[in-house]
Amino acid sequence: MTSPSPFLCLDLGNTTCRGAIWHQGKIYEERVIPTVDFCTGDNEWLQSWNHQGQVAFCSVVPKAKEILLNRVSSISTEIFCLTSESCPGLPIEYPRPCEIGSDRIANSYAVFKRYTLPAIVIDLGTATTFDVITQSGGYVGGVILPGPQGMLDYLSNQTALLPNIKLNQKPSCSQVIGKSTKMAMMNGIEHGYLPMINGIIDAISCELGQNGQVVKSIIETGGEAENFHIDGAIIHHNLTLDGLALACLSQ
Repeated sequence: MTSPSPFLCLDLGNTTCRGAIWHQGKIYEERVIPTVDFCTGDNEWLQSWNHQGQVAFCSVVPKAKEILLNRVSSISTEIFCLTSESCPGLPIEYPRPCEIGSDRIANSYAVFKRYTLPAIVIDLGTATTFDVITQSGGYVGGVILPGPQGMLDYLSNQTALLPNIKLNQKPSCSQVIGKSTKMAMMNGIEHGYLPMINGIIDAISCELGQNGQVVKSIIETGGEAENFHIDGAIIHHNLTLDGLALACLSQ
Protein backbone atom coordinates (compact mmCIF):
# COMPACT_ATOMS: atom_id res chain seq x y z
CA MET A 1 0.00 0.00 0.00
CA THR A 2 1.49 3.35 -0.99
CA SER A 3 0.49 6.96 -0.72
CA PRO A 4 0.24 9.13 -3.87
CA SER A 5 2.23 11.85 -2.13
CA PRO A 6 4.67 12.01 0.81
CA PHE A 7 3.33 12.74 4.27
CA LEU A 8 4.92 13.49 7.63
CA CYS A 9 4.58 10.94 10.46
CA LEU A 10 5.15 12.02 14.08
CA ASP A 11 5.34 9.83 17.18
CA LEU A 12 5.15 12.01 20.31
CA GLY A 13 6.51 9.89 23.16
CA ASN A 14 7.24 10.42 26.83
CA THR A 15 10.99 10.82 26.35
CA THR A 16 11.45 11.61 22.66
CA CYS A 17 9.45 12.78 19.68
CA ARG A 18 10.29 10.96 16.47
CA GLY A 19 9.34 12.00 12.96
CA ALA A 20 9.93 10.97 9.37
CA ILE A 21 8.62 11.42 5.85
CA TRP A 22 6.66 8.42 4.59
CA HIS A 23 6.64 7.89 0.82
CA GLN A 24 6.00 4.83 -1.33
CA GLY A 25 6.16 2.44 1.62
CA LYS A 26 9.43 3.73 3.06
CA ILE A 27 10.62 6.10 5.78
CA TYR A 28 12.93 8.98 4.90
CA GLU A 29 14.58 11.82 6.81
CA GLU A 30 13.96 10.39 10.27
CA ARG A 31 14.62 12.89 13.08
CA VAL A 32 14.37 12.74 16.86
CA ILE A 33 14.05 15.46 19.48
CA PRO A 34 13.68 15.18 23.28
CA THR A 35 10.02 15.66 24.18
CA VAL A 36 10.90 18.39 26.67
CA ASP A 37 12.68 20.31 23.88
CA PHE A 38 9.72 19.87 21.57
CA CYS A 39 7.36 21.22 24.22
CA THR A 40 9.51 24.18 25.22
CA GLY A 41 11.11 25.06 21.88
CA ASP A 42 9.87 26.78 18.75
CA ASN A 43 8.56 25.41 15.44
CA GLU A 44 12.02 24.74 14.01
CA TRP A 45 11.86 20.93 14.34
CA LEU A 46 8.58 20.69 12.42
CA GLN A 47 9.73 23.17 9.80
CA SER A 48 13.02 21.30 9.26
CA TRP A 49 11.29 18.86 6.88
CA ASN A 50 10.04 21.73 4.72
CA HIS A 51 6.84 19.70 4.35
CA GLN A 52 3.51 21.23 3.36
CA GLY A 53 1.37 18.10 2.93
CA GLN A 54 -0.53 15.75 5.19
CA VAL A 55 0.63 15.14 8.77
CA ALA A 56 -0.15 11.95 10.71
CA PHE A 57 0.64 11.64 14.39
CA CYS A 58 0.19 9.59 17.51
CA SER A 59 0.80 10.92 21.02
CA VAL A 60 0.92 9.64 24.58
CA VAL A 61 1.75 13.11 25.96
CA PRO A 62 -1.29 15.42 26.13
CA LYS A 63 0.86 18.56 26.37
CA ALA A 64 2.89 17.58 23.31
CA LYS A 65 -0.31 16.84 21.39
CA GLU A 66 -1.74 20.24 22.26
CA ILE A 67 1.46 22.01 21.21
CA LEU A 68 1.62 20.05 17.95
CA LEU A 69 -1.96 20.93 17.02
CA ASN A 70 -1.20 24.60 17.66
CA ARG A 71 1.90 24.49 15.48
CA VAL A 72 1.01 22.10 12.69
CA SER A 73 -1.50 24.48 11.09
CA SER A 74 1.47 26.36 9.66
CA ILE A 75 2.59 23.35 7.61
CA SER A 76 -0.61 21.38 6.92
CA THR A 77 -4.39 21.50 6.86
CA GLU A 78 -4.63 17.69 6.58
CA ILE A 79 -4.07 16.12 10.01
CA PHE A 80 -4.59 12.49 11.01
CA CYS A 81 -4.56 11.65 14.73
CA LEU A 82 -4.27 7.93 15.45
CA THR A 83 -6.58 6.53 18.15
CA SER A 84 -8.45 3.29 18.65
CA GLU A 85 -11.44 4.93 16.94
CA SER A 86 -9.50 6.17 13.89
CA CYS A 87 -7.97 2.75 13.17
CA PRO A 88 -10.96 0.62 12.10
CA GLY A 89 -8.70 -1.82 10.26
CA LEU A 90 -7.46 -3.20 13.58
CA PRO A 91 -9.95 -5.43 15.41
CA ILE A 92 -9.89 -4.67 19.14
CA GLU A 93 -11.03 -7.21 21.68
CA TYR A 94 -10.67 -4.96 24.73
CA PRO A 95 -13.32 -3.62 27.13
CA ARG A 96 -12.23 0.05 26.94
CA PRO A 97 -10.33 0.71 23.68
CA CYS A 98 -9.97 4.40 24.57
CA GLU A 99 -7.48 3.38 27.29
CA ILE A 100 -5.02 1.92 24.77
CA GLY A 101 -2.10 4.28 24.07
CA SER A 102 -1.97 5.42 20.46
CA ASP A 103 1.62 4.20 20.17
CA ARG A 104 0.40 0.73 21.15
CA ILE A 105 -2.35 0.98 18.53
CA ALA A 106 0.29 1.91 15.93
CA ASN A 107 2.58 -0.96 16.93
CA SER A 108 -0.28 -3.46 16.96
CA TYR A 109 -1.62 -2.38 13.58
CA ALA A 110 1.81 -2.70 11.97
CA VAL A 111 2.18 -6.18 13.42
CA PHE A 112 -1.39 -7.11 12.44
CA LYS A 113 -0.62 -6.16 8.82
CA ARG A 114 2.96 -7.37 8.47
CA TYR A 115 3.66 -10.38 10.71
CA THR A 116 2.44 -13.92 11.25
CA LEU A 117 -0.07 -14.07 14.10
CA PRO A 118 -0.52 -14.59 17.02
CA ALA A 119 2.22 -12.12 17.87
CA ILE A 120 3.68 -10.32 20.86
CA VAL A 121 5.10 -6.84 20.33
CA ILE A 122 7.42 -5.49 23.03
CA ASP A 123 8.15 -1.75 23.07
CA LEU A 124 11.10 -0.99 25.36
CA GLY A 125 11.07 2.70 26.18
CA THR A 126 10.16 4.92 29.12
CA ALA A 127 7.64 2.19 29.86
CA THR A 128 7.98 -1.32 28.52
CA THR A 129 4.74 -2.51 26.97
CA PHE A 130 3.71 -5.95 25.77
CA ASP A 131 0.83 -6.12 23.29
CA VAL A 132 -0.80 -9.31 22.06
CA ILE A 133 -2.27 -9.46 18.58
CA THR A 134 -4.23 -12.40 17.20
CA GLN A 135 -5.76 -13.07 13.80
CA SER A 136 -9.34 -13.24 15.05
CA GLY A 137 -9.29 -10.74 17.91
CA GLY A 138 -6.70 -8.27 16.65
CA TYR A 139 -5.55 -6.34 19.71
CA VAL A 140 -6.51 -8.44 22.74
CA GLY A 141 -4.54 -6.77 25.58
CA GLY A 142 -1.11 -6.63 27.10
CA VAL A 143 1.23 -5.88 29.98
CA ILE A 144 2.90 -2.63 31.16
CA LEU A 145 5.94 -2.26 33.41
CA PRO A 146 8.57 0.42 34.02
CA GLY A 147 11.27 0.72 31.41
CA PRO A 148 14.87 -0.11 32.37
CA GLN A 149 15.84 3.56 32.71
CA GLY A 150 12.73 4.17 34.81
CA MET A 151 13.83 1.49 37.25
CA LEU A 152 17.23 3.13 37.65
CA ASP A 153 15.59 6.54 38.06
CA TYR A 154 13.31 5.15 40.78
CA LEU A 155 16.29 3.86 42.76
CA SER A 156 18.13 7.19 42.64
CA ASN A 157 14.98 9.27 43.32
CA GLN A 158 13.70 7.19 46.22
CA THR A 159 16.97 6.58 48.06
CA ALA A 160 19.42 8.96 49.69
CA LEU A 161 22.73 7.50 48.56
CA LEU A 162 22.19 5.68 45.27
CA PRO A 163 23.51 7.65 42.26
CA ASN A 164 21.69 8.76 39.13
CA ILE A 165 22.73 6.48 36.27
CA LYS A 166 21.93 6.63 32.58
CA LEU A 167 21.86 3.48 30.51
CA ASN A 168 24.23 4.96 27.94
CA GLN A 169 26.85 4.84 30.73
CA LYS A 170 26.38 1.09 30.96
CA PRO A 171 29.62 -0.67 31.97
CA SER A 172 30.57 -3.84 30.13
CA CYS A 173 30.84 -6.52 32.79
CA SER A 174 29.93 -10.20 32.69
CA GLN A 175 30.04 -10.53 36.49
CA VAL A 176 26.74 -10.54 38.34
CA ILE A 177 28.26 -9.54 41.69
CA GLY A 178 28.90 -5.82 41.48
CA LYS A 179 32.11 -4.36 42.94
CA SER A 180 30.69 -0.83 43.21
CA THR A 181 27.29 0.73 43.83
CA LYS A 182 27.00 1.79 40.21
CA MET A 183 27.94 -1.68 38.97
CA ALA A 184 25.51 -3.32 41.38
CA MET A 185 22.67 -1.16 40.05
CA MET A 186 23.60 -1.73 36.42
CA ASN A 187 23.93 -5.47 37.00
CA GLY A 188 20.44 -5.49 38.43
CA ILE A 189 19.17 -4.19 35.08
CA GLU A 190 21.57 -6.14 32.89
CA HIS A 191 20.99 -9.51 34.54
CA GLY A 192 17.46 -9.03 35.87
CA TYR A 193 15.50 -7.16 33.22
CA LEU A 194 15.78 -9.68 30.39
CA PRO A 195 14.71 -12.64 32.55
CA MET A 196 11.69 -10.57 33.61
CA ILE A 197 10.82 -9.93 29.95
CA ASN A 198 11.22 -13.62 29.13
CA GLY A 199 9.05 -14.55 32.10
CA ILE A 200 6.22 -12.34 30.81
CA ILE A 201 6.60 -13.79 27.30
CA ASP A 202 6.36 -17.30 28.75
CA ALA A 203 3.27 -16.39 30.77
CA ILE A 204 1.55 -14.83 27.72
CA SER A 205 2.47 -17.84 25.59
CA CYS A 206 1.06 -20.18 28.22
CA GLU A 207 -2.20 -18.24 28.42
CA LEU A 208 -2.60 -18.23 24.65
CA GLY A 209 -1.77 -21.92 24.61
CA GLN A 210 -4.71 -22.61 26.90
CA ASN A 211 -6.88 -21.28 24.07
CA GLY A 212 -5.13 -23.42 21.49
CA GLN A 213 -2.96 -20.63 20.08
CA VAL A 214 0.79 -20.70 19.55
CA VAL A 215 2.84 -17.49 19.37
CA LYS A 216 4.27 -17.17 15.87
CA SER A 217 6.05 -13.80 16.06
CA ILE A 218 7.79 -11.72 18.71
CA ILE A 219 8.69 -8.17 17.68
CA GLU A 220 10.88 -5.74 19.61
CA THR A 221 10.89 -2.00 19.17
CA GLY A 222 11.70 1.12 21.20
CA GLY A 223 14.83 2.92 22.28
CA GLU A 224 16.14 0.10 24.49
CA ALA A 225 15.46 -2.79 22.10
CA GLU A 226 19.12 -3.09 21.11
CA ASN A 227 20.15 -3.57 24.76
CA PHE A 228 17.89 -6.56 25.42
CA HIS A 229 18.11 -9.33 22.85
CA ILE A 230 15.16 -11.69 23.14
CA ASP A 231 15.64 -15.14 21.62
CA GLY A 232 13.64 -15.51 18.43
CA ALA A 233 12.53 -11.87 18.38
CA ILE A 234 12.69 -9.54 15.39
CA ILE A 235 13.81 -5.96 16.05
CA HIS A 236 11.70 -3.48 14.06
CA HIS A 237 13.09 -0.03 14.87
CA ASN A 238 10.43 2.08 13.15
CA LEU A 239 7.45 -0.06 14.07
CA THR A 240 5.40 2.80 15.56
CA LEU A 241 5.93 5.11 12.59
CA ASP A 242 5.26 2.18 10.27
CA GLY A 243 1.93 1.39 11.95
CA LEU A 244 0.98 5.07 12.06
CA ALA A 245 1.59 5.42 8.33
CA LEU A 246 -0.34 2.24 7.51
CA ALA A 247 -3.28 3.44 9.61
CA CYS A 248 -3.26 6.82 7.88
CA LEU A 249 -3.19 5.14 4.46
CA SER A 250 -6.16 2.96 5.39
CA GLN A 251 -8.46 5.97 5.75
